[in-house]
Amino acid sequence: MKLFLKKFFRYPIEFLIFITSISIFKIIPIKYARSFGILVAKTVGPNTSIHKLLLDNLRIAFPKKDELWIKDTAFKSWINIGCTIAEYSHLKKVSENIDLVENNYLEEIKSQKKNCIIVSAHSANWEVPGMSVKKLPIDISAIVREPNNQFVNSYIRILRSKYSVKCYSKNKAGTKKLLSNFRNGDSLALLADQQLSSGIEMSFFKKKMKFSSLPAQLGLKYQCDIYLGWPIRKEDYSLSFEIIDCIQTQGLSQTDEEIQKITKKIIEFYELMIEKYPHQYFWLHDRWKIK
Repeated sequence: MKLFLKKFFRYPIEFLIFITSISIFKIIPIKYARSFGILVAKTVGPNTSIHKLLLDNLRIAFPKKDELWIKDTAFKSWINIGCTIAEYSHLKKVSENIDLVENNYLEEIKSQKKNCIIVSAHSANWEVPGMSVKKLPIDISAIVREPNNQFVNSYIRILRSKYSVKCYSKNKAGTKKLLSNFRNGDSLALLADQQLSSGIEMSFFKKKMKFSSLPAQLGLKYQCDIYLGWPIRKEDYSLSFEIIDCIQTQGLSQTDEEIQKITKKIIEFYELMIEKYPHQYFWLHDRWKIK
């Protein structure tokens, strides 16, 4: 009965609200759409039940911070979420104006003759990593966790097909296709920071959760470089993406110890960047299963 109500009542109503919001944002220039999105998010967000999860996650990640800092960061997080929601109506413009930072790592990716793995996380606007690396002169596939609402998901799929890399669902069939593409020469773009029901148990901000070992496993098996990138929202709300580090796997064995070492390096990179931009990270995911 619950499934029936979700599929035929809740999801259509959610989609109606979603598409109405998208339509309103779309007729407004992106600058004002962001402002409107911020207004709605910072007004509504702190009064929703999920706000408690946001606060709890921040308290776990930053136990030494006082409550004033926690609440201020949570409030700023809603500002970032408001921007991101508004940007879904303007993904073409967002994509065209992402500042893809030129550096040696980016040049390496462009010039490599073999495929590589690009790892990022859900921060700033989580569509930015895929839209950024689409600009590179290489074939790239990604795996994504799609919205539960099938109507919203259909709309998001259309957007991603236009402005992002090749995206596959986070399920058995999607993973199979992703790996097939990788073996045939595609590079991979992965947001590997979410809690998994399976995976390897690692510490994230000193609290255990299950992380994907896929980047480490594939990097070691195929001896390919793992590049670490991060999306950043600037003070004027525009967006940039930078490849910040590289984990080299050449000469390393595909052992459990090496998989854990590489996964630990990825997590340490996440922690470093989240500490720099705590209000831009997506804290609404129940990553430590505390709900």
